[in-house]
Amino acid sequence: MRKHKFKIILIVLVITGSCFAGDIFNDDINLLRAPAKAMDLFKSIESRYGVYACLGNHDGGKTLDGMIRFLEQSNVKVLNDEYQIIDDRFVLIGRLDPSPIGGFGGLRRKGIGDILASVDANLPVIVMDHTPSNSIIEQYGKGVDLILSGHTHGGQIFPANLITNALFVVDYGHYQKDAGSPHVIVTSGAGTWGPPMRIGTNSEIVCITLRNQ
Repeated sequence: MRKHKFKIILIVLVITGSCFAGDIFNDDINLLRAPAKAMDLFKSIESRYGVYACLGNHDGGKTLDGMIRFLEQSNVKVLNDEYQIIDDRFVLIGRLDPSPIGGFGGLRRKGIGDILASVDANLPVIVMDHTPSNSIIEQYGKGVDLILSGHTHGGQIFPANLITNALFVVDYGHYQKDAGSPHVIVTSGAGTWGPPMRIGTNSEIVCITLRNQ
């Protein structure tokens, strides 16, 4: 059995690196009210190992190219079913969301086995995958140490959190099925969808401290 190489010490982005687990936009980049200010905010992030993102279900459609260009100009590396080896210490994979609104153009979600086939099995593996559906979590098995997700907003407005809790094996917080399964951390996100409000949930930036076992 593959021994997981990370121990989560504190669930409070990843070894002085920053990760955005999708839904950075709301279907259309032209909805940004102050794009220059937003770009400056991204550029102001101090991160030793860089800033990375995957695409969520609201990060597609007709303005997809503009979204990716905006992030790259903001010093955010977008991983579209690709991986990056970080400081020879771990592998970071960014997945395309399986159900993008408006599609991802010519981009297609690969099987996780196709991605892991070229990954050094001796390195810990972290995956950014926006939607923490039960089937998505199950597909990773022992080849992955940690999955970072969002999507649910923790329900955002009570009692919607009761619905998301029923739909997802983990709709918020930390989860691990068993000792041989990957850790999963789902954030409620820093923003909102639909009405710009929350009831019974909080916006957040999650910090995770990891140590080699």
